[in-house]
Amino acid sequence: MARFRFRRLRFLAIFVVVVAVFASDESESERELSVTDFDWNLFHQDYSPPAPPPPPPHPPSVSCVDDLGGVGTLDTTCKIVNDVNLTRDVYIAGKGNFNILPGVRFHCEIPGCMVTVNVTGNFSLGSNSSIVTGAFELEAENGGFGNMSVVNTTGMAGQPPPQTSGTPQGVEGGGGGHGGRGASCLVDMTKLPEDVWGGDAYSWASLQNPYSFGSRGGSTTNERDYGGLGGGLVRLTLHQIVEMNASVLADGGNGGTKGGGGSGGSIYIKAYRM
Repeated sequence: MARFRFRRLRFLAIFVVVVAVFASDESESERELSVTDFDWNLFHQDYSPPAPPPPPPHPPSVSCVDDLGGVGTLDTTCKIVNDVNLTRDVYIAGKGNFNILPGVRFHCEIPGCMVTVNVTGNFSLGSNSSIVTGAFELEAENGGFGNMSVVNTTGMAGQPPPQTSGTPQGVEGGGGGHGGRGASCLVDMTKLPEDVWGGDAYSWASLQNPYSFGSRGGSTTNERDYGGLGGGLVRLTLHQIVEMNASVLADGGNGGTKGGGGSGGSIYIKAYRM
């Protein structure tokens, strides 16, 4: 499970990193505390795969009016006033502001679908609005997420990093792995509990900079994949202020009675002030 709420934070088999950088009077000689300073021996001698390669260059930006049905321009202010149902990855860039008005659904309900917003102005997601996609990346000066709004990538993962997989082998219906090993449905009395697991862990070496999808859970038959899909990824970078009253979700999908649950994805939020 991976989700960020204004009043609740949960962490399970995924990475959720919330970074807020504040002005400080502390001496530069004081050592900053890092989550990687702890001696966590969670994975024994598991192989740690290399970090994924950087993403390819972005395509040209879509148009506010022609492609998104909005009002205005991305170099001034683009307002999304009606529901948008995307069928492919989109890259939204400009020198202005990008506003999704209250009650609007901005969706790309395809696993792994990437929605990228890169504006030099401000971004806002209005109250009761939703962004549903496989991956949502935002970079803006300021960001505002209204009450009851949601950024949801639950069960919408694309492929995990190359040469890795958290999907369990066999047909035992184990849980998907990601930041930790997935749960196992088997009981093996000849082994210790920590030596029996579902999907393998991967990407945990990049704990401070999570950027990977969760994995599908295992199935109970070779004929069909019943395992739930992994969680997607959310990456929010605001150069000044983020006002967060939304739910940000990257949970793994439910596998039901015939499959294991998918592992959660990645959430990364960075701002000067929150």
